[in-house]
Amino acid sequence: MAKLTWPHHEAQRLFKQVGGTKESVIFETGYGPSGLPHIGTFAEVARTTFVINAFKRAYPDVATRLIVFSDDLDGLRSLPDNVPNHDLLRPHLGEPLSSIPDPFGQEASFSAFMNRQLQNFLDYYGFTYEFYSSTLTYRSGRFDEGLRRIMDCYEPIRDLFTATISPDKRQEWSPFFPICAACGKIYTTRVTAIDKLNYTLSYRCDQSDGKYQPCGHVATTPITGGAVKVGWKVDWALRWFVLGVDYEMYGKDLIDSYAMSQKICALLGGKPPAGYKYELFLDENGAKISKKIGNGISMEQWQAYAPLGALLHFLLANPNKARQMGMPILPKIVDDYLKALRTEARDDEYGTLWFIDQLQHHHDASGLRNSEIGYALLVNVAENLGLHEGAVLFEYASRHDPSVLENEPFFRELCVKVVAYVQDYQAKLPQQSLDIDIRYAPYLRDLRQAVQALTDRGEFEANNLQNAVFTVSRCYGLVQSEWFKFLYQALIGKDKGSRMGTFLAVLGAERVLAMLDGAIARFLPLVASFQAEALEPILANAESISADENVHVYPIVGAMQIDPDGVWQIKTKALITDLLEQPLLLEGPDRESAEPIDAQVEKERIYQQASTLLSACLTGLQRAIGPLLRASE
Repeated sequence: MAKLTWPHHEAQRLFKQVGGTKESVIFETGYGPSGLPHIGTFAEVARTTFVINAFKRAYPDVATRLIVFSDDLDGLRSLPDNVPNHDLLRPHLGEPLSSIPDPFGQEASFSAFMNRQLQNFLDYYGFTYEFYSSTLTYRSGRFDEGLRRIMDCYEPIRDLFTATISPDKRQEWSPFFPICAACGKIYTTRVTAIDKLNYTLSYRCDQSDGKYQPCGHVATTPITGGAVKVGWKVDWALRWFVLGVDYEMYGKDLIDSYAMSQKICALLGGKPPAGYKYELFLDENGAKISKKIGNGISMEQWQAYAPLGALLHFLLANPNKARQMGMPILPKIVDDYLKALRTEARDDEYGTLWFIDQLQHHHDASGLRNSEIGYALLVNVAENLGLHEGAVLFEYASRHDPSVLENEPFFRELCVKVVAYVQDYQAKLPQQSLDIDIRYAPYLRDLRQAVQALTDRGEFEANNLQNAVFTVSRCYGLVQSEWFKFLYQALIGKDKGSRMGTFLAVLGAERVLAMLDGAIARFLPLVASFQAEALEPILANAESISADENVHVYPIVGAMQIDPDGVWQIKTKALITDLLEQPLLLEGPDRESAEPIDAQVEKERIYQQASTLLSACLTGLQRAIGPLLRASE
């Protein structure tokens, strides 16, 4: 990661705004507990903490506070996909989240459960913060003076807000949302009159959009003491005004809300906080992460599958760039962090590790500069070996890399998390549909021989194994990327994976040789079947271009004959290999006695026949390969 500057810039900007006028600088983050907290919720707390730490570094004599505010007096507008007991919740749609039963049956209310989940996560990782419940803040009277100021500024606020909404909604708009004293709903009430002198309002419970059922109750209520809540944009300004907030981040989707709340805060007589806009998090499919949908990664999943340091490293990247996070890309997120542990200095305040260590109060691992152990690699190993215990995976990793033992607590925990990830997520994925190019199958035998030779010589090591894979590719002029893709498909059932040599080294010689034997047994018969069933007519027509009785040229894309009686491949420069960069199949008693055909000599004689056969082969190849591969799975 490049030099990290944004937290420091934010700290400097904030100090210029507050100057030396306050004994304590107050930071705030907001959270709506309408569904299970996700990483986006945690991210705002973490990023705000990065700015706090940069602020403390630059201005150590200025105190700081962090308020985490839960909007739990908001009503439940719809049923979240990621919570149970919808039948229990459905009658409570439109009621405040703090008045709805907990669908998990563990806390006093819906919001109490969600709030506890967030607090557990923040406490687990040692964040320093003050938790505020909207319900308790309203009911305790903490907001009463601010609510009176809103009533005093009723017309200016109303004029400011209604200018931004459609004309048909302006007449009945009010900043106040009374909570019906009869049915308890907040989104079914309508303000019918206000009494600015006594700070009361009258309302009727008669609003419905199909989701909530009003009860028709009519009443007059004071605006204080929690009987009334203000709408979201006014509520944000109210918090800033009453709590004296100096700094708050907000998502890209709240740009207009932030601007409106700034103006309302100023009308109340307060000083709006410094704000910082960040881009939204997206799941692996590019969709916005939502608490109600439950996409992305939940906080419980992160605790189970990955270290905190990796999440903090991910969050330290430029917040003004949209970032994807989801279970499929979790290994890459962790591996990016491990790369930072290998390459970055810990004491550089413009590096990611300094910020991570400030929050964690410790360093995850040291001395990893030459380490190749990564999360994706461990996932591949755990999957391949069918491991169910982190301790066993740790033994494989530590046997290969001494730095693992030097950082034993970190890597033991990482291995436990990897095994949990594989068992809970990877193992439940539908089997990936692979488009396997079996033209590369015969070269598995060469790789197997190379691995056996390294084993026999006591040279079964990551770099040697990586070189062996490359050597086979170079020897036969294979397309390197396609060759590696085929190996991943044949050995681990995926299109790509961790560094091949390291992966094989961690598995060990016995396991790797068995894997190669299995792949050879599976794929080579496919090649033979492919020739026999799909290309027999084409090969029969190719007899006329044989050079002599013992040498046959098959000018066919990817045609490979598997024959234990001596048919083998030699890369040569005959006409067809000039065109297609494919090896010729030559038949002879042994490697020494067989000779490749001179392309120039044969060119005039076989050119027309080869062109015709090539076209026919391409069609036959497409028709034959799909059914054969599907039948073998």
